[in-house]
Amino acid sequence: MRKDDFRTPKNYSGTVPTTRKISDLLVAALSKLNDCCQERPDLILAAWPEIIGSRHASMTQAVSFFEGVLVVKVKNSTLHSLLSRHEKYRILAVIQQKFPKSNIQNIVFRIA
Repeated sequence: MRKDDFRTPKNYSGTVPTTRKISDLLVAALSKLNDCCQERPDLILAAWPEIIGSRHASMTQAVSFFEGVLVVKVKNSTLHSLLSRHEKYRILAVIQQKFPKSNIQNIVFRIA
């Protein structure tokens, strides 16, 4: 190949390298990806079994998220009472820690 076959970038002074380090690009890309994932409520619904714990995961299901309210179906009234009175604020804290950019302000439990 001849020297004339290569294209010179616009505004290139001839002394500055045109390459970038992958580490510089990777940090910005991962940060942007993380921000995107934090704002998606469907990821909260998918992560529900991990959030609630294995003990209650089979008896509950997060079904929707709208205007800061997460709706969760529960199997029976005893579990409904336990979650709504004793575990609600712990679960909210776990969600806000795991998804800090989510706008969850309340959890509503419904008997299915």
